[in-house]
Formats: sequence, C-alpha cells, structure tokens
Amino acid sequence: MKIKVLCAASAVVLGATVAAALPAAGASAASSAHLEKSAVAAAAKAPAPPPVGQSDGNLSSNALQTWQTDNTVWALAYGNGVVYVGGQFLNARPPGAANGSTTGEVSRTYLAAFNSTTGALITSFDPVIAETGSQSSPGVYALAVSPDGSTLYVGGLFNKVNGSYRDNLAAFSTSTGALTSWQPSAYGKVNAIAPSPNGQEIYIGGGFNELGTSGSTAGIQTRNYAGAVDASGNLLPWAPVLDNALTTIAVDPDDSQVLVGGYFGNINGVFQPGAGAVDPVNGTTNISWGANIVPDDSSCSPPAVKTITISNGVAYLGSEGTGGGCFDGDFAVSLSASGDSLVWQNACLGATQSLVVINGYLFKGSHAHDCAYAPGGFPQVNNNSGGWVTHHLLDQSLTDGSLGHWTPNDDDTLLGPRAMATDGKQLFLGGDFENVNGKPQQGFAIFPAKPDSVYPSNPTTAPTVSSTSSGTDTVQFPAVSSADVGTLNYNIYRDGGKTPIATLTATSWPWALPVLTYQDKGLTSGSTHTYTYAATDGTHLSGQSPASASVTVASSSPALSYNQTVLSGNPSFFWQLNDTGSTANDTSSNNFDGTYTGGTTQGAAGPLTGSTATSFDGQSGNVYAQTAVNGPQAFSVEGWFKTTTNTGGKIVGFGNSQTGLSGNYDRHVYMMNDGQLVFGIWNNATETIETQNAYNDGQWHYFVATYDGTNMAFYVDGQLIGTTTSSSAQSYTGYWRVGGDNLNGWNLDPWGSNSQGTTEPISYYFNGTIADVAVYPNALTAAQVKTHFAAALFQGG
Repeated sequence: MKIKVLCAASAVVLGATVAAALPAAGASAASSAHLEKSAVAAAAKAPAPPPVGQSDGNLSSNALQTWQTDNTVWALAYGNGVVYVGGQFLNARPPGAANGSTTGEVSRTYLAAFNSTTGALITSFDPVIAETGSQSSPGVYALAVSPDGSTLYVGGLFNKVNGSYRDNLAAFSTSTGALTSWQPSAYGKVNAIAPSPNGQEIYIGGGFNELGTSGSTAGIQTRNYAGAVDASGNLLPWAPVLDNALTTIAVDPDDSQVLVGGYFGNINGVFQPGAGAVDPVNGTTNISWGANIVPDDSSCSPPAVKTITISNGVAYLGSEGTGGGCFDGDFAVSLSASGDSLVWQNACLGATQSLVVINGYLFKGSHAHDCAYAPGGFPQVNNNSGGWVTHHLLDQSLTDGSLGHWTPNDDDTLLGPRAMATDGKQLFLGGDFENVNGKPQQGFAIFPAKPDSVYPSNPTTAPTVSSTSSGTDTVQFPAVSSADVGTLNYNIYRDGGKTPIATLTATSWPWALPVLTYQDKGLTSGSTHTYTYAATDGTHLSGQSPASASVTVASSSPALSYNQTVLSGNPSFFWQLNDTGSTANDTSSNNFDGTYTGGTTQGAAGPLTGSTATSFDGQSGNVYAQTAVNGPQAFSVEGWFKTTTNTGGKIVGFGNSQTGLSGNYDRHVYMMNDGQLVFGIWNNATETIETQNAYNDGQWHYFVATYDGTNMAFYVDGQLIGTTTSSSAQSYTGYWRVGGDNLNGWNLDPWGSNSQGTTEPISYYFNGTIADVAVYPNALTAAQVKTHFAAALFQGG
C-alpha cells in the first residue's frame, strides 16, 4: 500500500533574498496524452512574481459590502457605471443583511442594477419579468450591453416584461431603464447573448429550436441552439448547425469569427466537442482549430464549455467537465484569420463556470479541488467533512495558465460562481453563494481595485535555530501567505526586539509555502538567543511568530570543506557536475563516471562559494551513469538543486534505461508541480515521503534521501522531513540518472486517478540547476546529514 508521510518541515533557503495508475515495475513509458499535455500545459519556469505588496491584476481579495440578491445570479453585464445582474432571485437585500433576512428587502424579479463603485441598488431600474406559462426554473440567464452602451440585452426563460409579451428575449434603454421595442422571440431558453463589435449583429445561444420576429420579413425560422438578429430584432442568416445546447458566445473584437461553447459534440457536421469557432455571417464555415485544442473526446458525453472571454487576440475557455473523466479546467486559444491554435491548458479539476481578464490576469470561478496536474497547482486535500478542500476563486497567468496568488473564497453550494464581469479594474461576481470570505454576501459581490485592506497570515510556526559555525546562528522558518499578495517581506527579530535584524523576501501561495533561512553572524560565542519573525506586504505587518527555542552560539566551525565531508563518507560516486566536457567525473576513487546528454548547460553558479553546477532544460537534459549496477537495498542519495519551475520533474533517480524513459524506476527524489518534493521507492506500490512545504523558490536547497533496507528517511536543508518503512526496494539492474526519467504512475493524492493526471508532475524532466550529487551504499545518519549541511553553510557563507 502507499504510505504518505506529511510532517511540518522547517527547511532552509540558502542565500535568501535580503530586502499509481501504472506501477514502476514493468511500467510503460509515459502515454502520448501525458506528453502532449506536457508540451502545451505551461512553460517550464513560472512567470516572474509581482513585486512585494502588489496583487495580481491590482485586485483586492476583500469584497465590498454591497447590496445582495436572495437567490442565484446567472448573468452579469457592465455598462456606464452600472452592473446589471440577472438570475432567479425575487428580491434585493441590503448590505450586511444576514442570509434569509427579509428586513429592508426590495422586490426585484430576476433582474436588477447596482452602482458599480458602491454596490448600491439603483432604484430607478425596476423591470418586472415573469413567466406565466409552464416553464420550470424561470429567470434571466444572459445579459449583454451594446458596444455603444445604450442598450441592455436580456435573455432567459420568461414571457412577460413589464406586462408586455417578450419571449425569452428583451432589451432596455440604459439611460432611461425603459423596455425597448426590440422583441425577437426565442422558442426555448436563452443562455448567451453577444453583440458584434459594431452592435449591428446580436448573436444568441441556448436551448431553443426557433428564433425570429413574428410579422417580420424573415419571421420565425428554425435555429437549433444558435442564431442571430440585428439591432432592430430582425432575423439574420447566421445559423451554425449544432447538435446540443449552446451555453456561451464570444465575438472576436476584429469581427472575424464567433466562438461558441456548450454541450454539443459537432459543429456544422465536424466533430468538435464543446467549443469551436465559425464565421460571423452565416455561421456555417468552421474556423480551423489546430490539433489538441479541444480537451474532450468522444468519451465525454456531453462535453460542456461554459464560459468564453477574449482579450488581446486570445480566447480563454472554461469547461464544466460533465461526465466522468471529462476535462473541467480551462484553456487558451490564439485567434487568427489563418486558424486558431492552442496556447495552454490548465487541468484543474472543479467545473470551471466563469472567466474574466483584468489587468493582465485571468480570474476564474469554479470549485477547484485538485490542481495537481496544473502548472504550480495544488494536490487534492481532504477536509473534515468527508469531502475536499475547494477553491471557488482563483487567478491565472495569461502566459501559461499557472495559478496566481489571488485566493478569496465563497461558499457556492453547487459548481462555483456562475458569472464574472469587469469594468476593467474591478471584478463583479455572481453565483449561488451566500457568503464571501465568511461574511454574508449572497448572489452578487464586487471585488474592487486593491486598497490597503488585506493582512498577511500570522505565522504560527516558531523558527528553527541552530549554530554550527563560530559566531553564527542559522534561523529557518516557513513563509506564510496572503489572500491577494504573492510576494511578502519577512522581518526577523532577535531576543524579543522590536527592530528587525534582517528582512527576507519570498513568494508564496496558500498551498505552496517556501522555507527561508538567515545566518545571523558576528555573535559572541557562548551567548544565547531566541528569534521570531513577522510578514509584511509593505503596508501591513502580521503578528510575530512564536519564539524559537534558545540556542547557544557555537565557538568552533567545521574543520572540513563540504567536498571533503562528502568524500569522508565513502560515497559510491560523487558527481559535482562542475565539468566542462561530456563526462560527469566521479570525484570519489570509484571512477563511476556519468555522461551529459543534450539539454544540459555546464558552468552555472553553484550552491557553495566558488562552485559551479549544471543547468537542465526540463525537456530532455539529464546525466546518466556509464555503468549499470544492481539496485541497492541500502543507499543514500544526496544533492543540491535550485529552480523556479512550476511543472515539476525528477531531480535524481534509478532506472533501467540509460536514456529515454525507463520501464522500471524508483529510488528517486522528484518535485511536484507546486514545488513539493517526494522521495520514493517501489515495493509493489509507491512508498513515499512527501514534503509539506515547497522548494521551487529560486534558492539552493540540499536534500538527502536514505533507505537502510527497512527504514526510509528524507531530509531537506538539514532538517528531517519524515520517515516511513518498507520491507524492500524493487530489484532490477539499472543506471543512476540526474535531471529526468519516467514518473508515470507516481500518483500520491486521494483522488487516485483522473483523465488529466494527478500528482505526477507535468514534466518528468527537471528545469533548474543541480550540483554535487552523491550516492552512498548505506543510509546516512541524521548526525551525518547535519554535519554535511553544516560544512556547506560554513563554506557557502
């Protein structure tokens, strides 16, 4: 069985900035689906973090206290300082009112308007929308404001507006709030409305089978799920042939194509499940979509793309994932007259419902619970109620879809926030939630441009302090996170002082907390000290952490250099990876050399003063042993790495192939997409120890993985991460490899398996720098590990 050890780890950042689907035994190479997604999921390195104190998109995670609704909001549209809100509500509720309270409620049937800055109810806009027939779930499901801002288009399930007949479509003057004469009829539910850039064509989608205007020249005609009318309400020839309902429409701002999404499997007879693009005139010519754009295949019935938004020539699409194993993340498509092409896919599990772009970031509404196969994403975590921890609100990089730092939350009871809109600075949110960030705010919320409002989390972990060199204390502690700021400063305090002795900088996520270190030098040998730390975004300062245990400053330093210390442990081989040729020379006396492949670059700065290392490209670069050996039943693997990758990769391991992907592979240390490390061996199952914290912070880290034939132990930066037991390791002849090899089937999260992969990293090859890899024929003791790390700290000083 799988053994997963999670321990609160206190590890080190050297040089911190100062202010089983398939088992290893007989496993095949990675599937083509994995390799395809690896190629498009993300660049190997994460986008550069924003400066200290800056939030993604300059957006606050604190929602304004605004007017609310008493039921689900399905549609939003912004125009002229007003947010129009449509859904299944019957009343608007005052700010701060408790859920279910009727005090101060004002009747609003399915449609309301709010001031976009304050969230105040606009009392002059009070249309009465009704369904007097037999339709179930009446309400407003689609809203759009005309490009000139003069008209609000409304769609849904209704047949009366202000007492006048309107068949699921209506329009209002935004200046007067009056119902206009525009009255095309849709014979079925309307889910989406999208005007063309000049406002002359109004594209409409939903569950209807006929569309038009009674008494007009064109009249009512067959339009299955999609059609268009003009600004006067007359039917237009645009009529793509779909085989199921449409849920979302977006028009390219250059008016060259119309993107459609929904539950269909075919567009104009072409298999293109869930989404595609057609011409804007007749809708019967498909715009060419490159290979791999549509994540779903024929096994998903029906597919479900629920939202499309376009920004700067790129369309961002979100999938609901209806059906087991169906894609429910989001993806980006570059739009071009010569054909559209995939930019990236983000495979978070959690039914994406809404997307919007604000100030260079993509904001997302879903119930994301397993983003382990997304760049920089988080693994699934069980909650205390038999379910999973979910994130209803996230943001992503436009470049590669990797997860950002904006992480407020709401309590949507179904799939997630249903609608998003923006005025270019603020985020307007709609859904079936009743609370936002734990405060009453039902149906509708506004997240403003970031004010000085959010404090970093208070540290709850005391620093770990050691003194292994004369006059020096080494202070180690994990970072904290903020709900909207990714990069924070950390003030370090000595002996209860109020003035920091140093300030470090680190970037974090709630699910990926790096670990920092500071060497406090020039202290008096024999003196004793304690330390605390606090986080700041440059404006707000968190509370201080608990104080460390008291430490006595050492009076002597390590006598041997790091290299001498390693060699004194009699390693089987020691590849310093500081070579200039194709051979990775063994510094030990065993002549167990390795070979550099393409995708490696020598001469990078190393972890120790004056040392050099080798960089790996995250695609194919690795170093392999020139000689095969029997897989050891007792061993230690030691080394150093530095990376900012958000797609994981194997740092070092043992496999039965010198090149390519091994069929048998274990005894490895690898990184998951979020920066967590895993030490694993194969014993008819994955036997693993996993770090709780993340180590893809661009700093050097030291690791040691040991196995004595029964006991496994994993250390990072001199600190014990965890231990577990295994009766044996897999028996086969193979080669030690650094920088990459197969990881297919190394799935560690509770979900177990899904169509997008799980905690095995997107890339099996490591993008970063590696140095000083040593393998020993025995398990190093904790004391030896501390001695090695102490020598490195002293030499690196």
